[in-house]
Amino acid sequence: MRVLLIEDDEAFRLGTEAFLLRLPGVAEVIAATDGEQGLAVLTGTAVEVVVLDLGLPGLGGLETCRRITASFSIPVLVLTSQEDTSWVRRLWEVGASGYLHKAEAFDQLEIALNSLSRGASWWDRSATQALRPGGTTASGTGHDDANALKNLTLRERDVLRAMAEGLTNQQIATLLGIGGGTVRVYIHTIFQKLQVTNRTQAVLKFLDQN
Repeated sequence: MRVLLIEDDEAFRLGTEAFLLRLPGVAEVIAATDGEQGLAVLTGTAVEVVVLDLGLPGLGGLETCRRITASFSIPVLVLTSQEDTSWVRRLWEVGASGYLHKAEAFDQLEIALNSLSRGASWWDRSATQALRPGGTTASGTGHDDANALKNLTLRERDVLRAMAEGLTNQQIATLLGIGGGTVRVYIHTIFQKLQVTNRTQAVLKFLDQN
């Protein structure tokens, strides 16, 4: 895949670019230092995923994300060192497909990119908690579960519904016409969004609301 990396911190940009180029699924990384430059790249270059720093100068990360998703329909993974998770909801609303804290970037970046490139999403644990009603980490009312299920994409709901029917990963892949690896990525994302650790817990949340 071809990745556009928009990051103004030179040291982090160079380190991230080098890391991305070592990943087997990444063929090329195009670097930009601000939102304006990133948007200019997109007007003339096809990329599969954008990795976007939130704290950019000039246009800023939030507005850059909004313009990318509105004009190019490319998945955007936001990287940030921000501890204020109030940004998560705003990024969700402008169309971001994922959110990852820089402290965990190199541990989760590969699976996050794979998830976005296959049409799923990726929100790290703090972001997933912030997207819950009230931004709480509390476990568990039916209302919370219903809202968590609403945060699933249509494809993620298809996978979860198939899980509830007792299908294996390979059977789900055959049913939906996708690869087994893609199914595993979807399931991992479903677990994150529903705040569960196994298939049974995910299916129970689904059945409680259906």
